[in-house]
Amino acid sequence: MESRDFEFESERLASALAVAEEFASRFRREGVVGIVFLGGIARGYFDRFSDIDVIIFKKRGVDLGVRAEYELEYKGFRIDYEIVDYEDMVESEWGMEMRWAFSRARIFYDPEGKIRSLIDGKARLGDEERRWLIIEGVTQSDWYCNTVSESWIYRGDPVSAHLSIYYALEELVKALFMLNNELLPGGKWRFYMVQRLKWLPRGFNEKLREILLLRDFSVRELERRRSALNHLWRQVLLRAEKEVGMKFSEFRKLV
Repeated sequence: MESRDFEFESERLASALAVAEEFASRFRREGVVGIVFLGGIARGYFDRFSDIDVIIFKKRGVDLGVRAEYELEYKGFRIDYEIVDYEDMVESEWGMEMRWAFSRARIFYDPEGKIRSLIDGKARLGDEERRWLIIEGVTQSDWYCNTVSESWIYRGDPVSAHLSIYYALEELVKALFMLNNELLPGGKWRFYMVQRLKWLPRGFNEKLREILLLRDFSVRELERRRSALNHLWRQVLLRAEKEVGMKFSEFRKLV
């Protein structure tokens, strides 16, 4: 993307933010606990594929007089808003994808600081959770890459063998986010964000392309992809063993 394109996207982001704030301002009223923006507008990037995601937290029992969830066109932008009960959000368990999204939220309205407190409490990665996901990711990555793919070759299904490499990569990526003490993004953003982590194995982006490249469904091609993934996996394993404080042989007993 050329510099003028970056400038254009920056201008579009500023315009989208202004429209989002204008739209959300109508909900700054009695009974509304807070308002946040999610998605690209919160992460600082907005292009023609982006929409404006708005979450309105209201008190339980309050009727704001509009649909609880709706998509609309507003001043040239697509707005996707949702109204939720603040009390329900306090009481519910937040899944990983939801925590990741809210960890990057842009708070627009929070008169009592309740939304900041809610997000800080919910959108975090627990130590034991992180430890387990490192163990699971490293172990499952090895299993899919080397055992599952081999079993499908033995069974005469090279398509499933090659698909196993993608599963192995997904597990390795999960471990990488945990090793960087980062929540795991939703599927759409996962591979975009993983390339921007602070710590990555040497040659990560190059090997990632090798793993994703599929010329044919031959065993030779499978071995090439396995080799690229194992190159990254060995580096991840060394860091994982140090982080968790146990050897891979112990990982395998737990998963």
